[in-house]
Amino acid sequence: MTTPPDPAAPGPVPVRVVLPADPLLGHPEQEIVARLWRRRQTETGRVFQVGLPSYEGSEDGAVRAAEYRVRVRAPEHERPVDGVDYD
Repeated sequence: MTTPPDPAAPGPVPVRVVLPADPLLGHPEQEIVARLWRRRQTETGRVFQVGLPSYEGSEDGAVRAAEYRVRVRAPEHERPVDGVDYD
């Protein structure tokens, strides 16, 4: 059973995530907008937990939007979105 989210709790905010270039495949560095779920300060710097947009297939063959959560280092792989308050 899943506990419903607290409506008073702040939700995720948009953040840009920098995807590294892949010279072997010829892909340049890219930026995508993800959802920032958590920020954490570590001994080596800041780490963000972000939700990257993705898709998943169901058993009946349908495809639906999903989210893939990962951790990225800030500021190396993170950029703010103009007009978003990160406090």
